[in-house]
Amino acid sequence: MKYLCLFFLVLLVVGCKSSQINTSLEELNEKHTVLLSNCIDNAICNIELIPKSNLLIKEDEFKNTYIEFEIGNKTIIKYQLKKNELPNTADSHYSEIIYLEIDNYNKSLYLKNEDLQQVKMIYGRLCYCKGSSGYFKVNKGSLELILSKNKLSLNANFNVENIPQIVSQINEKISLQK
Repeated sequence: MKYLCLFFLVLLVVGCKSSQINTSLEELNEKHTVLLSNCIDNAICNIELIPKSNLLIKEDEFKNTYIEFEIGNKTIIKYQLKKNELPNTADSHYSEIIYLEIDNYNKSLYLKNEDLQQVKMIYGRLCYCKGSSGYFKVNKGSLELILSKNKLSLNANFNVENIPQIVSQINEKISLQK
């Protein structure tokens, strides 16, 4: 009986594992996508966390900016607004994407204007919009990012000159738990 009680006590101690709290994005091993409820009509918005990646911002021979990902040691945050396409309508696709590359161990980050390029903040407008489609570096605005207790709080307010935008502000709290 004494051994049986000891066995149950050991089983209780081993079986009661507290849930871990992510204090860094380093603990994410795969893409984590969150569908957002705060979006415009006729569109879908989401945030995707892409771990163990680096964001490369490149230019082609025509000075058009484009992005690439590579395996790395940071996390990329991708915010996307994608409008529903019109049925039976060619070239009705429309998306806006914001990318950020952050250090996995940053608990908080406050950036303004040109400092936004410390996280390679880039805005993409992808549509059949002559002269205003593509990727553009963000140099005007503010960004507040706070990581605490399985949550990532992202607050951004930004403007890209001479480019029409639907998304100019992001205020989201993202759960890092699955």
